[in-house]
Amino acid sequence: MLNLPRSDSTNALKIQTAAQAMAFAALLGAQVEELIEAICPDAYEVPSPPSLSQRRRVVSLREECLKKLRHHTFTRTNQFLVEEELNGLQEKFVVNGRDGLAAALETRRDNLEPLSTKWTPDILHLLLELSDQPLQQSHLADLHLLRRSDLDAGPTLKWEDIANEDGWVHDRALWRNVDFGAGSSEDESYEEHAVTSGSSDSEDTSISDTTPQLKIPQDLSSTGPSSINLDDVKESQSWRLESPCPGDEGRRSKIPITEAQVVREILFMLQGHKTSLFDEKCAPVLAYQLSEVSWETYRALITAVAEIGRPLQPLRGFVESRQDVPLLQTFQDCIREALGAFDREIAGMQARYADPKMDVMVSVMAVMEEAQIHLASLRSLGAIVQRLRDERYPHAFRYLELLFEATCASQLQGDLTAYKTLGSTFLKCFQVYLRPIRLWMEEGELLPGDKIFFISESKVKLPLNQIWQNQFKLRQTLDGRLHAPRFLQFAVARIYTTGKSIVVLKHLGMNDLAASHQQSRQPPSLEFADVCPPGSELAPFSELFANVFDAWIKSKHHATSSVLQKALFESCGLRSTLGALQHLYLMKDGAASDYFTSAVFDKMDKRQSGWDDRFMLTELAQEAFSGLLDVHRVSASFDKSAGARSEMTEGRIPIRENLPRLKLRYRMAWPVQLVIKGDCLERYQGIFTILLQLRRSIHALNMNRLLLDGRTEECMLRAESNAYYRLRTRLLWFCNTVMTYLTTLVFTPNIEALKETLSSAEDVDGMIHRHAAFVATVIQESCLGPRLDPIRECMLDVLDLAVELEDSRNLAAIMEATESHEIMRLSTMSSPHRAHTLSPADFRKSQLRGLYVSPKEKEEDHDEVDVERGDLDDQDDHRASNMAPLSGRGTGRARETAPQRRDTYPATLRRISADFDRHLRFIAGGLRGVARASSESAAGKWDILAEMLEAGISSM
Repeated sequence: MLNLPRSDSTNALKIQTAAQAMAFAALLGAQVEELIEAICPDAYEVPSPPSLSQRRRVVSLREECLKKLRHHTFTRTNQFLVEEELNGLQEKFVVNGRDGLAAALETRRDNLEPLSTKWTPDILHLLLELSDQPLQQSHLADLHLLRRSDLDAGPTLKWEDIANEDGWVHDRALWRNVDFGAGSSEDESYEEHAVTSGSSDSEDTSISDTTPQLKIPQDLSSTGPSSINLDDVKESQSWRLESPCPGDEGRRSKIPITEAQVVREILFMLQGHKTSLFDEKCAPVLAYQLSEVSWETYRALITAVAEIGRPLQPLRGFVESRQDVPLLQTFQDCIREALGAFDREIAGMQARYADPKMDVMVSVMAVMEEAQIHLASLRSLGAIVQRLRDERYPHAFRYLELLFEATCASQLQGDLTAYKTLGSTFLKCFQVYLRPIRLWMEEGELLPGDKIFFISESKVKLPLNQIWQNQFKLRQTLDGRLHAPRFLQFAVARIYTTGKSIVVLKHLGMNDLAASHQQSRQPPSLEFADVCPPGSELAPFSELFANVFDAWIKSKHHATSSVLQKALFESCGLRSTLGALQHLYLMKDGAASDYFTSAVFDKMDKRQSGWDDRFMLTELAQEAFSGLLDVHRVSASFDKSAGARSEMTEGRIPIRENLPRLKLRYRMAWPVQLVIKGDCLERYQGIFTILLQLRRSIHALNMNRLLLDGRTEECMLRAESNAYYRLRTRLLWFCNTVMTYLTTLVFTPNIEALKETLSSAEDVDGMIHRHAAFVATVIQESCLGPRLDPIRECMLDVLDLAVELEDSRNLAAIMEATESHEIMRLSTMSSPHRAHTLSPADFRKSQLRGLYVSPKEKEEDHDEVDVERGDLDDQDDHRASNMAPLSGRGTGRARETAPQRRDTYPATLRRISADFDRHLRFIAGGLRGVARASSESAAGKWDILAEMLEAGISSM
């Protein structure tokens, strides 16, 4: 072998590559020219020599084609998509009853597999793209045209060719007839025989393919005792051609016929053939009459026969009609099979009369009775088809309902033959209706364009948190009924839920786990022998079918639902989210909730600008609930609606109007939002609001504390202080009683019950309903339902009284301090020896010592020393003016119409005490009355709350 230098070998490789590229370019150019000539022959059909424009056109076409072929951006055909499309086409053939086409396609795909090349997917893809409605336009007979034709074996061998080659055609003696009679002998020469049979020389005895050898008529004729003469046949059928003759009194006489002829016509009519005794509508032709039978008897007999055969007419018409819906096609095939079985029975009856093996009595009544045995199921099927024709716009599954009812009716009538036939027909047709159900429950998919299935999909893609509620809907009719067979109503909900569970699991990437769970449980068979086993004839068919189909549904529903429930609890954080909602809205942790509410209430009381800022509120909430839940999901805000700012600047924040504007929000993962819906969060917010209002009142009553410095002021010995302490104690008792009722009798037992019910829920819909029931129960037992609106409003009035009491107390202390300061100032000015005058802040502390003051107010007193005297007086006047309307207000509902005059402090205490007593009696009596008049489960809790409040009334 010649060893070349490295550079020379590289150059040789480059030269070889360039040569291959040139050869490929030349081959490609030639093929492109052939393609252009085949597609655009007019480009080459030009006069010789071609013009310049024609040459430019050919060149431009050639360059454009080469450019497209060299620089195309098309990727290779996806062989897996082609395989999937072929599988879908094969399944489509099976679904639509083209099993022959499906088998042929499968056979040819198997034969093609060992011969596949890298271009096989491209070729199959091209054939699929070129196909035009293969389901409707494909025929098995067309496959014979694809068979390879036999190779040309040359001219066909004929006797004439052999005779010409061997010289037989010239030997005429070879074809002469030989006489083998008695006068012949072996010694007789051929010449003598030729003389005796010389007359046959003139006959043409050559073989021809167009003139075959014929037999003589004697060879074709046969004589025997069983031969039938043509005249006998004509005579037996002559009654069909006869016309009625005029009879006595102008009436036409009937054409007499024998009973055998009637039996023959009846059997033909039952098989769907045209007869002379019955017209196209299976009505009897009254021109004939049975011999030796009265007309009335014959008419009754032939009418009864017509009634027997009339139900078969709609069946045969339905079989011959074209059906495009797979459900109706299956029903059509079942009817065709039933008619075929019936025709075979009639053919057996005809055989007994046509070729009797023994003596047979011809009897119309016997034929009717025997036909009645096989007509029971067909009569029911005929009634179903007739009802389908009579109904206006029946649903495609309407015949399934009618079949189900007919099966149950035949069982009740005790007709076991019809029961088995109708039951088998129903279950065969139901298998077709079961296909979209199986696809939905196993794959979570719907057949495109399917208007028969009772589940529809929204055309708009919705967010993931809405796929359970809004992505899929149950299809309903115009009158609001479910678009599903009546015998499936009990299973529609579980079918619907199972498919939605599969869709959610697909989004979570866990559908394979659900499929493995479904495959581990073998569903029961829905064949008639399994649905109605031997010995169950007395059990209702509806119950047998419901039990088997319910087991079939459970085999798929339970596996899918259990996987999704486990995923929601363990992977999606449903349990932790429920705990977070209980901490936030139900204030499960009192310390964390008190930290948040106290901070908000303090900022409210100080009237700091920006106290309602959502960032500040969110920071407070996250700080309060840190360690209990994922605080990054928590946010808080204050709804600054119209009029909110003016109310906040007029004094203390009203409980009834402004506290409901404080909102807490917890962002949940989208799978959790499938269980906890938005309306439930709104109800959670309502519970949080009532708890917030209770804490606001308790905070207002507990805001101040008594400071003792070893001496008691004269102002604290007045009778008003006793009334104040008594009212404060009663209001604290009321707030604590309601809070205790909510936490111990409402929240705690319902939360424990929710944990148990969610764990035992059958599916996600069950979890949704049980959580919604939990929220509804808490709302009712918390007196937040619409029936207790007056009682709830009265409770809010009591909470307003607590805030009003503290405002009145603070107002009285300020007014008293102001009066004392003014008296001291005047006495000091009139005294000849002026003492040191205290600053307003020091004087206020000296006067308020021994009164209830806020702990934080004590810390803020250091800042007040630096405040100028005039500014402090202005602030006190402003506070007194702001609280003046509060001292004269009554209930929360009468707040807007409160009198403008200022009541005295003792009068205000008396009014608050009277309002409290009146409200408390109304609340306790109202709860007692509603509890006795209501049958709700919350009535017992209302009665307990009424007893708790009445016990307080009696003790006070």
